[in-house]
Amino acid sequence: MKVDKESLVRIGFAAHPHGIKGEVELRLLNTNPEESILDDGMKLWLFPSGEKSKIKKEGEQWTIAKVSFGNKVICKLEGMKDRTHLETLLPFEFYVDREDFPEPEDDQVYLVDLIDMRVESPEGVELGKLESFSDNGMQYLFDIRLVNGELITLPYVDQFFPEINTEEEKIIMVLPEFTE
Repeated sequence: MKVDKESLVRIGFAAHPHGIKGEVELRLLNTNPEESILDDGMKLWLFPSGEKSKIKKEGEQWTIAKVSFGNKVICKLEGMKDRTHLETLLPFEFYVDREDFPEPEDDQVYLVDLIDMRVESPEGVELGKLESFSDNGMQYLFDIRLVNGELITLPYVDQFFPEINTEEEKIIMVLPEFTE
C-alpha cells in the first residue's frame, strides 16, 4: 500500500527499544500524553529517520497492538517478533492519517489544521501565514512567515493570537513591538 506522506501527520519518533519482547519507547511531539490520539488498534505509518533503519523509504504501515502511557510511552506493534526485529527498524518517525483524528470539541482545534492558514492583524491587514509550530515544553510556538519573507516565532498565547477563526481560515495576530 502506497501513501501520500502529505496526507499524514507526524506524531513522533522512536529510537530505543523497551525490554526484550519487541516493545518500543515512543517520543511524542505532543508532550502531554493525556492529549494523545494513539490507541490500541490504530494504524501508524513508519518512515526511516536514519540510515540504520531498514524501513522502506516510502514508509510501512503497522498497527498498534498495545500502547501504554506513563513515565514513558511504550508501544507494541502487531507482528513485531522481538527486540532484535525492532532494532532493524530503529530509528523511525511515525505518522497517522489526519482522517484518524477524533473530531475536536467546539472550542478546540488541532494545531496541524492551522498550517498554511492566513495570519491577519486585528484590523484585517494580511501579515503572512502560519508555517509551522513547535512545543518548547512550556507552550506552543507559532512560526509565522510574514509577507516580506521574514520568519518570526511567537508563543501561542492570547496576547499575540487573540483569535483563531477556522470558518474564515484566518488567525488574528498582534505583532509585538520590537526594540533595538
